[in-house]
Amino acid sequence: MSTTSLKLPEALKQTIQQFAEQDQVSAHAFMLRTLQDEVRRRQQRAEFLADALAAAAEIDAGGPVYAAEDVFDWLHARIRAHGTDEVVPEPVPVRGRGAKPKKKAA
Repeated sequence: MSTTSLKLPEALKQTIQQFAEQDQVSAHAFMLRTLQDEVRRRQQRAEFLADALAAAAEIDAGGPVYAAEDVFDWLHARIRAHGTDEVVPEPVPVRGRGAKPKKKAA
């Protein structure tokens, strides 16, 4: 493990010390945990954005698109069925692979 020195404003140092005491850890442990949490948060955000861009690209390439109401209904049904043998069918896309054909106007 490498060593890094930080020059902290006195007010920040005191605040860190107060939080560390509340958590019953050293100021060092508090700062290390805080830095780890921020790095983890930024990594998760980067992964989320990458997943969103990949999903958008899949939709642009003709992938399935679902109505939000159908997805919410499906999620609620899955929650109700949790722990049972009930099979909850996935929603049908409104566009893309497996979509229902559009009804023609009369």
